[in-house]
Amino acid sequence: MNGLPLADCRILITRPVGQQQRLREAIEACGGEAISLPLLAIKPIEDTAAQAKLQHNLAGLHEYDLVIFVSANAARFGAQCVAVRGAEISPETAILAVGEATAREASMLLDRPVHSPASGGGSEQLLKMPQLEKVNNKKVAIFRGEGGRELLATELRRFGARVDYIEVYRRAPTPGAAAMLQQILSGGLPDYVVITSAEALQRWRNLLDEISRDIQNRLAGRPARQTEAAGSVKDNPIALPLTANERTLRYRAALLEIPVAAPSRRVADLTAKLGFTAVINAGDAGAKAIVEALAAHLRQRGN
Repeated sequence: MNGLPLADCRILITRPVGQQQRLREAIEACGGEAISLPLLAIKPIEDTAAQAKLQHNLAGLHEYDLVIFVSANAARFGAQCVAVRGAEISPETAILAVGEATAREASMLLDRPVHSPASGGGSEQLLKMPQLEKVNNKKVAIFRGEGGRELLATELRRFGARVDYIEVYRRAPTPGAAAMLQQILSGGLPDYVVITSAEALQRWRNLLDEISRDIQNRLAGRPARQTEAAGSVKDNPIALPLTANERTLRYRAALLEIPVAAPSRRVADLTAKLGFTAVINAGDAGAKAIVEALAAHLRQRGN
């Protein structure tokens, strides 16, 4: 193990391109191998109607009592929009973030203090912050991507706040992700997968289903004894005498047994509901929290 907490571990990073460096460096510093598989592409909003709405909201940004960033992408693209479009956040405005990593990103880009929940991340924890205890008649701007969860805005409105979304990016599936994953799996299953959003989690689950169907199609109608194992699974859990359907089911089960690290209790719960059998709640999307959670899980598994 060389004394390194993640030595010899292959860890799949599913974050978008350009957002993996810190986590990759943290994994490699702990002796692990970081494998890139970006599941979603994050893009700025470009269509005319959305741009007009964005400009309108940013023009009145100085009027808001609270500004909230619900992801690191929201902070990154939001801060860029604020700077490029000449928008202003009042010095009296409280700025909040859904987690420590997002707060750090927003604070650095805006050069302002940004507050996040003291423990854990997610909208549920954010709603417990003292800044959101009395929001009646307060104006709240939520920076986010197109679509997404409604819990935060719904709860704030229930307590009397006037809430507006400022949508600054959109998500799209990364082209060729299935082929990239097939190539990765040809070298064996990773030891861990890092998921940092509910959207990426659903995309990961869909990819595993897609691969299982592909394997089923390739094996169908061929004598099992003459067929190579469906993928390269460590310790070869798929015995040759199995039928094509049995082999596919076993391989699918092996994929679902790969431990998944999630950034919050909500995403961890969703991970379990989607059939993954080993779920790790890192409590935050930051590299430090994720690496510490992986190392703790590995120690527990070794005991």
